[in-house]
Amino acid sequence: MSGVAAGLGAWAAVYAGYDDDALATLASPGLVRRARKDVAAGRVEPVEARPDGVAVSVGGMQVELDAGGPAEARCACPTPGACQHVVAASLWVREAGSAPAETPAVAGDGAAASAPTPDPVAEILALDPRVVHRAAGAAVVRAVAETTPRPPAGATVDGLPTEAAVGGPPVEVVVDGPRAVVSWPGAPRVTYVAGAGFAGMLVAREGTAWSDAEERRWRLEALAHVWRAHDRPWPWPERAATAPRATGVPEARAVADEVVRAVERLLDAGLSHVGRDDLEELRGAGVVARLGRRPAVQRLVTSAVGRLEALVDRRGAVDETDCLLALAELWAYVQADPPPDAGTPDERTTDLARVVPLGARWWVAASGARGVTVHLWDADAGRVRSVTTGRPPGADPTFRRSWDLPLVWGRSVEALCRGPFALRGATERAGTGLRAGEGPAVEPLGVLDADELRDVAARTATTPPRAEAGFGRTPAVVRVVMVREAGAIGLDEVAQELTWTLVAADGAETVVRVDAADEAACDTLLGVAAGSRRVVAVAVERDLASRRDEAVGLFVDRPGEGLDVVVPTLTPAYDHRAWSTPWARLRARVRSLRGRAVTHARDVVVPTPVEDVCDTLLDSVVALAATGRRHLTPHQASALARAARTADDLGATTLATTVGLVAHAPDAAGLLRAGFVAARGRTLARAVAAAPAPGPRAREAGA
Repeated sequence: MSGVAAGLGAWAAVYAGYDDDALATLASPGLVRRARKDVAAGRVEPVEARPDGVAVSVGGMQVELDAGGPAEARCACPTPGACQHVVAASLWVREAGSAPAETPAVAGDGAAASAPTPDPVAEILALDPRVVHRAAGAAVVRAVAETTPRPPAGATVDGLPTEAAVGGPPVEVVVDGPRAVVSWPGAPRVTYVAGAGFAGMLVAREGTAWSDAEERRWRLEALAHVWRAHDRPWPWPERAATAPRATGVPEARAVADEVVRAVERLLDAGLSHVGRDDLEELRGAGVVARLGRRPAVQRLVTSAVGRLEALVDRRGAVDETDCLLALAELWAYVQADPPPDAGTPDERTTDLARVVPLGARWWVAASGARGVTVHLWDADAGRVRSVTTGRPPGADPTFRRSWDLPLVWGRSVEALCRGPFALRGATERAGTGLRAGEGPAVEPLGVLDADELRDVAARTATTPPRAEAGFGRTPAVVRVVMVREAGAIGLDEVAQELTWTLVAADGAETVVRVDAADEAACDTLLGVAAGSRRVVAVAVERDLASRRDEAVGLFVDRPGEGLDVVVPTLTPAYDHRAWSTPWARLRARVRSLRGRAVTHARDVVVPTPVEDVCDTLLDSVVALAATGRRHLTPHQASALARAARTADDLGATTLATTVGLVAHAPDAAGLLRAGFVAARGRTLARAVAAAPAPGPRAREAGA
């Protein structure tokens, strides 16, 4: 052992509580395996030993560890959370701290003195609730306090009101050496590691990516349950104790009030002036929504918080308009009476007898969240279904863009795109598609064939995109186009997109696009274009906001064996270095295609009158919401007056009334209502404009 390792102090004892399973909960099993290889290969080298910690180098990255444990470690690499370097350094400290000392201390009888085994439960019972509350945050403390039983009148512990020591769910506390694992119905396993405190507690993922606020909520609830299990009432702060508290699940109105209050306060402050601390109340509202069994509200809260965090961090891809629209959608959803999900479960189990894969798309949101959306054709229902999975910014570094790693239902996108399959035991979310968690059974049903795709193409061509406008959904529509001829590869220099013109069976042209900055997707698309295999069909996803068609699936002929699905954003391009001379020639053809690329001129789209009114209204609403002021400038007042007259002329009564609301009473509620109406009106106008023209028979019937 090196001199630095031998000199580890008492601070290193906390790492003994983080066994491989605990580290896997903090990071992932894959990271633990790779980190263990780093330690075995000697890539962890001590740099500096201090009385309260140590600095080590792991693969050239410096990691600083102290008594806070792995959760409080600091690494120089840009990976958020517990990275591979932190896990490797924690393993090294754990093994160094468990090695026998060169000169053991001798007790009075001559035997070596051994350190007492830590008692995690005793440590939990000795915690100072005030310190825990500060670490958890006021919003989380209030949310947890609202779900606990009311304290008896006058009951206090150290001057703080307490909950009753009776009632509550059954709690199981299992002590495993320096760890205490706490579990109760409807909650993930929470592990307390002796010496690591509140920040070092671990919440099992169990297929779910918890936000930071949700993790703090589970930790605090676990501590309160352990105290209750030992007949110790957990003391709550005065403000949390005096707030109205439910004895069970928060009612829909209580959830709505919490969300409305948090959203309107953000607008009163002005979106441009919001800081991270200002988001705590909205995060707490998300926790209350989860406790109230309103997962749809919780998802909308998570989406809004992600955009606001990106705005606070000054990420260029997110602006005040994005944040306002997310908050307005959330506000409108909880204001609906009765609630949109009242009387119907948010999720239900369903079986799909035959599902045809249409393609997929890897995406990165403006907030930094990333994920994948897989589009499927439900043959029995005759409709497109989608399943989306993702991670918030900085969460779960093991979740990455991949063609052959399990991302959806425990399977890779490559496996789902091999051909039709039956889906048994899938979970369907009301209004937002299928859930991506593990569990459904996928039963292959053969290979893809062109005849089935022709039926899908005919059905999707006559499906109006109006239904795509809804809560929690990006306005888009997916359709399949049968390809008669593949045209030229082009380049949209303004949009920085690679374009490919495909001629459909009826002679209509479809221009599919790929972001030119996505080199892998461009290489995949060019590889298909340069290859000898015929493109039979293409599945495109149209964004109604940008009127942009993106190829999510290219159906390529495989003679005698059906069709292959190529997903530009996920299917890997061939590595020409690993192939022989024929592939080198193909690669040269791809390069020549790049050289012959022509500029594709984007059509100028003139907004409809309804879109023009909505855009004018939205511009004024965003300006007021960003600054927090409530007075229109003369220019804004004049623009709104013109918009109101246009809306009246169009017969759009709701839109005209909303414009008048902003012109005369632009308070927070009015701005949110106007933002929602403007966004939804603009989306519907674009959906109607994008709807396919009626065929000759439909026109004759109308006449």
